[in-house]
Amino acid sequence: MSGEQIKRPRGRPRKFDKTVALEIALDLFRQKGFDNTSLEDLTRALDLNRPSLYAAFGNKETLFQEVLQAYISGPSAYFHEVLNEHSCIEMVRKLLIKSIELLFYNETPYGCLVVMSTASEQLQKTGIQQQLVNALQAHQQKLVACFERAKQAGQLKHAADPERLALYVVTLHKGLSLQAINGSSKEALLALVDQVIELWPAATPAAS
Repeated sequence: MSGEQIKRPRGRPRKFDKTVALEIALDLFRQKGFDNTSLEDLTRALDLNRPSLYAAFGNKETLFQEVLQAYISGPSAYFHEVLNEHSCIEMVRKLLIKSIELLFYNETPYGCLVVMSTASEQLQKTGIQQQLVNALQAHQQKLVACFERAKQAGQLKHAADPERLALYVVTLHKGLSLQAINGSSKEALLALVDQVIELWPAATPAAS
């Protein structure tokens, strides 16, 4: 070899945008699920080699946790925001409609990342799955509290059971993901919400 050193090309390296990377990883995890998303899938989608992926996020589990936090504080923040509604029937309507809008944000609907990840065998081994289950159970208890307050305020029929209503709403909310994945249209699911609201056990206004 000659004594000349090999010169590296000049110029600034491509800037790594972590926010964009998390959005790309989110789409991938929602599309394929945690268990079926490989490191090769992630490095290809993020245009990173494995050492760079590990340097930026650690392993696959820690990347998923960052994606999950971004998802909870961003697209699915409505999950907690709707609890501030004064009317319980409006709260339920917004919860279900916003869920449907999130499911169909893309041409191909994907399930809710939180809901679908509760069925992950790999996440169960890491303890992340149980954290998600606990969070969903905590949200269900918040719904119970909302319905108890609504009943005391005269918004619900006397026979309405807050525990059962919360279970009913949570079951509907989780089921929307499966229905969207299995081919139900956005219009059909929105019509379902109308049906739910029509059958809601709201208290009958007192005759004047």
